[in-house]
Amino acid sequence: MKVNLGLTAHNSKDWPRVLANDFDSPVETADWEIVDSVLAIGDLAEPLGYDGIWVGEHFGIPYGMTPNSLQALAYFAGRTERVGLGTMLVIAPWWNPIRLAHQIAYLDIISKGRYDTIGLGRGVAKSEFDAVGVRREESMQRLTETIDILELAFSKERFSYEGQIFKIPEVSIRPKPRSRDLFSRLYGGSVTGPTLEMTSRRGLKPLMVGNKPLSDAVKDVQTANRFRQEVGLPPCQPKNVLFMYCTATREAAKSSEEYLAAANRDVALAYGLHDSANFVGVKGYETYAARITGASGKDDASLRSAMVAGQSAAVQANKNIPAYDQSNLLIGTPDQIIERIAASQKVCSFSEITIQPVFGTMPLPESLRSVQLFAQEVLPAVHNMAAPLHETALPPPAA
Repeated sequence: MKVNLGLTAHNSKDWPRVLANDFDSPVETADWEIVDSVLAIGDLAEPLGYDGIWVGEHFGIPYGMTPNSLQALAYFAGRTERVGLGTMLVIAPWWNPIRLAHQIAYLDIISKGRYDTIGLGRGVAKSEFDAVGVRREESMQRLTETIDILELAFSKERFSYEGQIFKIPEVSIRPKPRSRDLFSRLYGGSVTGPTLEMTSRRGLKPLMVGNKPLSDAVKDVQTANRFRQEVGLPPCQPKNVLFMYCTATREAAKSSEEYLAAANRDVALAYGLHDSANFVGVKGYETYAARITGASGKDDASLRSAMVAGQSAAVQANKNIPAYDQSNLLIGTPDQIIERIAASQKVCSFSEITIQPVFGTMPLPESLRSVQLFAQEVLPAVHNMAAPLHETALPPPAA
């Protein structure tokens, strides 16, 4: 089984300053220092034996801090020779699809065909949509039309497109990509049912980003394969993104509790999950609004106050805030992690995994030690591990 290294640059300790609008005070750690450190971890992927480098896409907030995932991958394409490249995810509604098609094609050329996982998503955070002047209500339509246009771009010499949002005159993609199978490399990252259905019916395979219990994730894989079956496509396997913290002893792994609590707080703040007003009445995001308010139908005011104060534990304890589920965490000693990967593959049938070694307030030297220990003790065992498609990932037979 392949194991990729997922890179995310978080300035987690800066959230209280940002939420207090205290922009006259200096940041504790400059963003560029964090980005430099994360890029240095990425430089270890090839010499340590990892199979790929993946990056996400976020901007304007202390979370993620990679405004152009393709730009980051182009950087690594020039610094590596062997590893594959992947996005987790490109947020399609923020892109002009013709520009996106050209940048994918160009990355395919300069990486010599190594951009093997083109993960697409539709985005969540109000702040990021507002910053680029795109209405979230359009996100599903924009994602749908982008997939349409990418399919044409990667299969036709010349094409045009007439959609609700995008009107494309007859055009060619130049330079043409090196690879002829780019559309088949598209994966869909989805949290909600409508996105999963649309991407599955269009032939995109699922990319699981670790925010659901594996028991729910496998249901999504079953559902995706049911949609694929209905349109005549064969069953597929997902790829999974998982938090990882590898330690020499079980006792040392306990420090991950602090890092994970901060990570859950960070994602809640980044996506606006602390306030249902960020989602109520926004078409396509009803699931988020319902999840935040919970059974009461009201926001948890004390939770919002705690988040603004930077109290991560309050977020960790609140059941209405989507948190990284324990079943998706590769935390512990090498033996524990190997056992967890093998068990998880049997449940979810993933074909490969991407580990995220940087999350929350974890010090970057600690992440570096974890990446190295995983490579030494875990990676050889996982490389020898089979990754088959299990019956649990197939839709139930028709009655």
